Amino acid sequence: MDNNGDLTEALKAIKNITDNTSWFRDHPHRWAQASLPLGYALACVEVVSKMSEKAGAIYQKIIEAWGKPGVKAIFDDVFSEVPDSEKEKVKKALLHPETELLPDPNKPFKDLEDMFTSLEINEDLLKADDKTEQLSPEDQQDIEEMEALARLILEFIIIGFNRESDIQKGRYRVLPTEKAPWVIWAVAIRAGFEHYNITLEKLRALYKLRKYKGKTIDFHKVLTEEPMSRWHRRIVASGKAAKLKLKNDRVIIEAARHWYKCRVVYPSINKYCYDPSNDCLMLDSKNVETQIRPCDDAVGYIRRLPKKKISS
Repeated sequence: MDNNGDLTEALKAIKNITDNTSWFRDHPHRWAQASLPLGYALACVEVVSKMSEKAGAIYQKIIEAWGKPGVKAIFDDVFSEVPDSEKEKVKKALLHPETELLPDPNKPFKDLEDMFTSLEINEDLLKADDKTEQLSPEDQQDIEEMEALARLILEFIIIGFNRESDIQKGRYRVLPTEKAPWVIWAVAIRAGFEHYNITLEKLRALYKLRKYKGKTIDFHKVLTEEPMSRWHRRIVASGKAAKLKLKNDRVIIEAARHWYKCRVVYPSINKYCYDPSNDCLMLDSKNVETQIRPCDDAVGYIRRLPKKKISS
């Protein structure tokens, strides 16, 4: 930002992020503990893509890149490596939550998380064995399109999740490496879903209008703590016993907003909290630091950069 006026306008605009295109609403949901880093990473991707002009332009290119036939071909190959037994677990959890949730509400989340965190891209898919074969022109194009998507994702994270002053110095606090898998997957998943027009409502519709013992149950309402009589109380009690975390969407997106302001827009948390141009109530820096810590962990934020060695 060039001046305080531009900064103030940007901060005011952040308040309007949650809209019909947002993945986050003002509702509580029960999260498996291991799913929360992805939730916070997705919220940060949403905030960055909407608040950073440069990063937003790159994000649109990522969405478009998902439409390349080579990208689809590569991902088809990747998911063909997933065992059928794992695919069946996910399918069962999605299509029949009534049988999967009641015995153990954490089970479908565990199955999805296990598949997500264990999925690795086989490097052999991205290169040919020189001793046995050469890439065909079609395969070469597929790989080039996949590599272009990967480069855009890395560029989006570098540009959108780091202060401009740090970038100019070649010092990065958020790097798309193996130490920050959640933010990489969050960008890929969110942009891919946007390309295929898979909205939050469509995902939540999977949990609606399921028959169980002759009764129609809206499992989205069950999971969001909306009253459902005995069925609601039973599953909520089971969810608590399974240590599912009840988190309000507003809490996660608000943490992401504060994270973006503290870690990207402003030079420090204190500068953000005590800036009179914020047009908001005075914020307590300790509370904000606690609030944004899950975002730090989700995106792999490096709080203390190593000092540069002085060349002799």
